[in-house]
Amino acid sequence: MKKGKCTVCSHREASAIDLALARGVSVTALSRRYKLGPDSIYRHKNNHLPATVRAKLLAGPDIEIDLDQLRESESQSLLANLVALRHRLFAALDAAEEYQDAGMLTRVASQLHANLELTGKLLGDLGVGSTTNVNVLVMPAYIELRIALIGALAAFPEAKLAVAQALHQLESKAAESIKPPEMPS
Repeated sequence: MKKGKCTVCSHREASAIDLALARGVSVTALSRRYKLGPDSIYRHKNNHLPATVRAKLLAGPDIEIDLDQLRESESQSLLANLVALRHRLFAALDAAEEYQDAGMLTRVASQLHANLELTGKLLGDLGVGSTTNVNVLVMPAYIELRIALIGALAAFPEAKLAVAQALHQLESKAAESIKPPEMPS
């Protein structure tokens, strides 16, 4: 019998196959997924994946990882995959329009929207959440507070004048920041 090189060891996805075997994925499923003979996978598992290697695969790598570099490279990879997927979605959208398939058109448009939204979040172009600016100067509670404060200082005319001027200055400054832009003539 001729001895040859292990087809699993020489497969371009050998590390993924090894990890899948260590995780207990069935040989039949791996055979279909990677277009390899089940006997080759069984032989590889028995001859090249002892229990210690399987345990090491399940435990994961014991190397130091630069998380910032990993985050950057994964973000770039994610972005590249989103762009590639978007091209395919646009092609599917064209096909749906060509065949006038409204259901498919709707599903593909929804996936395109999700793809664009995720891309925007990844690039930081889309804000997540919302921002609400509340102008306290127009709130009834502020007006009541202002009236009560000035009223309480009625017995102290100099303090009343100083507080009124300070409030006026603050309110004027705030009013300037909320003025609408002037319209060109």
